[in-house]
Amino acid sequence: MSKPLLSALVAFSLVTIPVAAHAGDEAKKADPVKKSSTCTISIKKGDLIAQGKNLVVEGQDSVRDALAFDGDVVVRAGATVNKVAAVRGKVTVEAGARVAGDVSAVGGDVHIQKGATVAGDVNVIGGKLQVDEGSTIAGEKNHLSININGEEFISKLIGDIISGTGTTQCQVRITEE
Repeated sequence: MSKPLLSALVAFSLVTIPVAAHAGDEAKKADPVKKSSTCTISIKKGDLIAQGKNLVVEGQDSVRDALAFDGDVVVRAGATVNKVAAVRGKVTVEAGARVAGDVSAVGGDVHIQKGATVAGDVNVIGGKLQVDEGSTIAGEKNHLSININGEEFISKLIGDIISGTGTTQCQVRITEE
């Protein structure tokens, strides 16, 4: 996944926080107006992407970047992926799998299994990070999770925005460069 795409995902998460802060004010109004915006994700040749379903990178596969939106990403043993990300989904890097770059999840969990290798950073925003002993992560482990009344705030916020149940909704459009 390109640095601009990862930056866009992080920026999207950061932009949603102020929207939630105003959600309480909007709820007080008699007729809250839902705003709709389009979130665009650009993919390049060699990328794998799934929307609304799980994405599995099999052991014989060597792909550039893998992204699941509203689904999980599983990188199987023997597979090599440049970068992996999930938005509202879990990322699992199985034993024997290799990620040459970063692993990221926004609104989901990341599990790096024993024997898996990540050459870059592991980033989790709004989920849990599980790193098994015996796995290798060359970069940093970055984790941000905010729990309010036992509920993960960022995951709920992203879910509300995407599903349109909050004051703002986001329509995802995937384009190929």
